[in-house]
Amino acid sequence: MLKLYLRHAAPWARASFLGLTAASAWLVALPAAQAAGVPPSPPAVSNPFAHYRAWREDALQDWRQANDRVGEIGGWRTYLRESQQTGEVPDQTGQAHHAH
Repeated sequence: MLKLYLRHAAPWARASFLGLTAASAWLVALPAAQAAGVPPSPPAVSNPFAHYRAWREDALQDWRQANDRVGEIGGWRTYLRESQQTGEVPDQTGQAHHAH
């Protein structure tokens, strides 16, 4: 009895299966067909190496001239003053590590 049922049900099952696969293939191909007429959008992420410049070695200069230039500017103390004049006021509230 089961063989008789499967023999008669098998063609319908195959037809249903083939119909579902054809429908799913059509649904997959539909967005691709619609997108074929539309130009591709630019990628959301840009290439990080697009503006990369290779390292080039600086030309050597006379160390005496470099030292003289630093002396004209004011020496290392000028660089120290520049680094301390950031405009930020240090925290004067007295709540350092001991206030945890």
